[in-house]
Amino acid sequence: MIAHLLGALVLLVALWLSRGYIIYQLEFIINTLSGARQRGASSIYGQGPYAPVDMEVLEGDLSVEGSLPSALDGTYIRNGPSPHPSLPPTGDFHWFDGDGMVHAVRIRKGTAAYANHWVRTSRLKQELRAKRRLFIRLGDLNGRGGLLLYLLSQLKERLGLKNSKDGTGPANTSVVFHNKQVLALVETDLPYVVRVHGDAHVETLERLKVGGKKLLGPWAAHPKKDPATGELVCFGWKISKPHAHYFVLDKGGCLRSDVPIDIPEPVFMHDMAITQDYAVILDLPLVLNPKRMAKGGPAWRFESRRAARIGLLPRATEDGRDIRWFELPALFIFHTINAWQEGDAVALYACVYDSIDLADVSGSSAHVEEIRLDTSSGKATRRVVSDISCEFPVVPACLVGRSCRYAYMAEVVGAERGYSGLAKVDLGAATPAAAVAGRISHGPGWLGGEATFLPRSQDVAALKGEDDGYLVTYVTHGVGGASELRVYDAASMAAEPVAAVRLPQRVPLGFHGTHIGEADFQSQFPFDIHFLPDL
Repeated sequence: MIAHLLGALVLLVALWLSRGYIIYQLEFIINTLSGARQRGASSIYGQGPYAPVDMEVLEGDLSVEGSLPSALDGTYIRNGPSPHPSLPPTGDFHWFDGDGMVHAVRIRKGTAAYANHWVRTSRLKQELRAKRRLFIRLGDLNGRGGLLLYLLSQLKERLGLKNSKDGTGPANTSVVFHNKQVLALVETDLPYVVRVHGDAHVETLERLKVGGKKLLGPWAAHPKKDPATGELVCFGWKISKPHAHYFVLDKGGCLRSDVPIDIPEPVFMHDMAITQDYAVILDLPLVLNPKRMAKGGPAWRFESRRAARIGLLPRATEDGRDIRWFELPALFIFHTINAWQEGDAVALYACVYDSIDLADVSGSSAHVEEIRLDTSSGKATRRVVSDISCEFPVVPACLVGRSCRYAYMAEVVGAERGYSGLAKVDLGAATPAAAVAGRISHGPGWLGGEATFLPRSQDVAALKGEDDGYLVTYVTHGVGGASELRVYDAASMAAEPVAAVRLPQRVPLGFHGTHIGEADFQSQFPFDIHFLPDL
C-alpha cells in the first residue's frame, strides 16, 4: 500500500515538474498542424526592413551630413517591435507582437549619438527566464488552433508558469514624455518608465505607478497632452466590462480622475482626440470575440454591419454617462490627426479606413477625412479631405486640440508595402485634389514611418507660420539595411534633408516617437529609482 502511494506521489511530482514541457509540446503540435509555424516563418514582418535586430548598440560621434539645427538639441526616441533573438516566433507572427525596442538619438550642439534598448517588461523578463514564449500574441488569435493556444495560455497562468499580474504587454507602440518621465506604452498594459542618459544609453526604470492608485484598466498607446494645461488625457480598454475608461493625469503626474465608459463589447481602441472641452472617444467596429475562433474564424474582425460610434465626453466629468454618442456607418480609425471646436460642432480629422483586416494591416489603406459632430442636431457627417494612402499623422504639439491648417503623415506610393515618403496635407483645402501641400520622397529603396514635427523656435512670435519647423524621422533601406535619422524642412517640404545622421545599426520599421527637448531631457528623474534587473 505504501509503495503504491509513493509511486503515485512520484508520478504526481513528475507530472508537476514536467507540466511546462507538456504544454509547450502541445503548443508546438497545434502550431505545426495549423500551419502557423510556416506562416510565421515566412511573414513579411520578419523580413527586410521589418526584420528584428539582435543586439543593443551604443555609439557616439555619428557621421552627420548637413547641419543639425539647434532646435533638435535633446533626444529623438521612437518605439517599435523587435522580437528578442532568444524568443523567435513559434506560430503566426503579427507586426504588433514584437518585444518593445526604443531607438534613441541624442543630439547636442550639432553632434549625435545612438542607442537602442529592449524595454525590460515583465513579459520579456519572464520569457527569457523560461527560455520560451509564455504569453499569447495577437497573431495567435485565429481559428481553432488559436482557441486552443488561448486556453493553454490560461492554463499556464493557473499552473504558475507565467504571471500576468505584473503586466503582459510588450511596451512596443509609442513614447510619451510627461512629468519628467519617458514612458513606453502599448494598448494592454501600464507604461514602462525608461531613462535616456547623456550619451544616449537607455535604461528601463520601472512599470509606472500612478500616485499609488489602481487604475480601472490598462492604458492605451495614445494619450493626448493639452498644451495649455499640461494635463495628460488618457484612455484604455479591456476585455472585461466596462470595457473602457477615461482618466486624466495632471502636469505633476497625479491622477485627477478615472471614469468608466460603458461600451457594448471590447473593440480595438487605439487612439483618441481632445478639444479644449471634450475628450473624443472611438467605439469602432473592429470587435474582439474569442468565440469566433471555435468556428475557425479570427478573434478580431471588422463588423461591417455594425455602426461606428464617436463619443464626446466632457473633459471635466466624473461620470462616464455624460458621454454623447454620434453614429456613422462602419469605418475604422487607427490614428486621429486632431480635433477642435467650431461653434456647436466638433471637427475631428483622422486617417480613416472604410474596412480593415487586422491580420494584414499593411494591405489596408486609409485616407484623410473630416468627421463633423454637430452637438445641436446630434448628427455626424464625413468629408474626404485627401484621398492619398497615408497613416501615422502628426501636428505641432502646441496645436493639439486647437485649430491647425497642416498635418504631416507617412504616405504609401504605388504598390509599396511600406511608407516611402511624407505628405503635408492642408486640412482646410476645398477639394481632395488641392489638399496635398507638399510631398517628400525618401528616395529609391528607402522606407520610413511617422515623423515628429519640431518648431524652428520655442518663441512663437519668431515663427513665420505654424509650419515653420522640421520633420524628424527614421528611414531604412529595404535591401541594403542602412538606416538614417533624417531632418526635413516642414515649410518647404524639400526632398533634400536639412541633415541626415547615418546610424550604426539598422532601425526596423516601427511605430511612434517623440522629441524630448534639452530642458525636459535634463529634468528626467535622478537615479534614485530602483532599476529593473537587466536581461
